[in-house]
Amino acid sequence: MSDLAEDRLTEFISSLERDPLGAIDRFVAPDFFAYSPGPEDPTATERIGALVADVLVALPDFAASIVDVGRDGDRFTGSLRVTGTHENTLWGAPGSGYRLDWMSPISLRAIDDRFALRFDDFSPPEMVGVLRDLGLVNPPDEMDKPSHHPVAIPEFLLKLVLTGQAADRPCRHLESIRVTAPTTRVCAQCFARGDSWPSLRLCLMCGFVGCCDTSKNRHALAHYEETGHPVIRSIRMDEGWGWCYADNAFFESATIDRSA
Repeated sequence: MSDLAEDRLTEFISSLERDPLGAIDRFVAPDFFAYSPGPEDPTATERIGALVADVLVALPDFAASIVDVGRDGDRFTGSLRVTGTHENTLWGAPGSGYRLDWMSPISLRAIDDRFALRFDDFSPPEMVGVLRDLGLVNPPDEMDKPSHHPVAIPEFLLKLVLTGQAADRPCRHLESIRVTAPTTRVCAQCFARGDSWPSLRLCLMCGFVGCCDTSKNRHALAHYEETGHPVIRSIRMDEGWGWCYADNAFFESATIDRSA
């Protein structure tokens, strides 16, 4: 790494602490550390900026910093720390008063005068806990119940939480998609039993609609196990993201629609 890159990183860190959105727009590269978004996909700069813009509204005292900076070969390493108090609505969840204080290892690679980011050792279970503390996910003993609020977590954030990475995982089943829109908005099997469900999933191969994996009966998963149809999409509220059971792969709405 050149001294110029080190000076630029110092400038990035200082700017991040003063003006997080401005720092992202000025210093974050369009590509991620090990992933380049396609021409139809938002850039890393846009992805991260959109998430931070929402969080700044909900957590007015939001602050971000990169600490314990070092160098490992051709990359910088450190820890990203974010703090703030959840005072206003965030993605449908009203202010909870929760004091966020989260830290994650991060790597940065210089690309021209910007930096590609990667969250190292990203922990999906830990992130689910953060979302739960913010009121975006039900408590553990209520995961099989409908959400307390009309929450709509951004798809990109869901991908990070569920897979720990920004890139799509390889999947050999997208070409099998035959159905993209449901003909019903109920889980017929749960309805017949008088049971409720938190979310619904649509089988993209045959159109079957069943309750999600956190529901009491998990009919969408049972359908996959019975038929081998692996690709589903969420049809809760206006959601449209997809998941492949066979490949443990998450797909945003745009990817599903382009593959249909």
